[in-house]
Amino acid sequence: MVKAKVWTLKKHFQGFPKASDFELKEVELPKLKDGEVLLASVFLSLDPYMRPYSQMSLKEGDKMMGSQVARIVESKNPTYHIGTFAVANVGWTTHFISNGKDLQLLPSPWPETLPKSLALGTIGMPGLTAYFGLFEICRIKPGDILLVNSAAGAVGAVVGQLAKIGVGGEFSDIALKQMKKYGRIAVCGAISLYNSQEPQKGPYVQTPMIFQELCMEGFLVSRWDNRREEGLKALLKWVVEGKIKHHEDITEGFENMPAAFMGMLKGDNFGKAILKV
Repeated sequence: MVKAKVWTLKKHFQGFPKASDFELKEVELPKLKDGEVLLASVFLSLDPYMRPYSQMSLKEGDKMMGSQVARIVESKNPTYHIGTFAVANVGWTTHFISNGKDLQLLPSPWPETLPKSLALGTIGMPGLTAYFGLFEICRIKPGDILLVNSAAGAVGAVVGQLAKIGVGGEFSDIALKQMKKYGRIAVCGAISLYNSQEPQKGPYVQTPMIFQELCMEGFLVSRWDNRREEGLKALLKWVVEGKIKHHEDITEGFENMPAAFMGMLKGDNFGKAILKV
């Protein structure tokens, strides 16, 4: 029997998360059935969305949400072979069983020299957020001036590089007043507000939105799930060609997951925050 370590949400966050809000448990996994595979986690993703979504989607005692790159270590499914790497949105756990339907194989051809962890960042959900936000929401074109908030984060670090290829909070209030006529704004996150317990005050967008005739649109990257393969192939190609550089902030040790998560929310990371099991 395989025992998986699992981080659970012991208590819903009140303001900024605390170490006592998490609890580490051990779960014994059953034997594999026909059609199933056993995977061991290699890299886990640390993302700002986990903070608000845990409040909306999880009960106290539930496993913390999140995606990871995992390796198949045992298989009773002829489609998935031992040693294969896949991305799965299965939460903070060291091992899990899957029937394959929730697994997303890494885009191919994935060079052996390229870190598999990039499937959680530049060539994963954050990269896709940058790709579709820039090209579909902002509709970037030659001559445009691009301003990126949280430019050192997982999404922001990719956006600026994509703009070169294709051509939140008080900061947003300042930026709005500098927008040119008919400017476009894509909003995919608000990390500066996720831990606030006070009612949000501003930015007050009405005046610049009206007189500069701006377009602001919030979005979730899942809107383009049907174009996921397109985006990943483009991102992989540009990374391999050296047109997109990548930087990761890697913490080692599954026991450090809560600390790494809290550090990411504070902005301690430069580049994509990743935990290596």
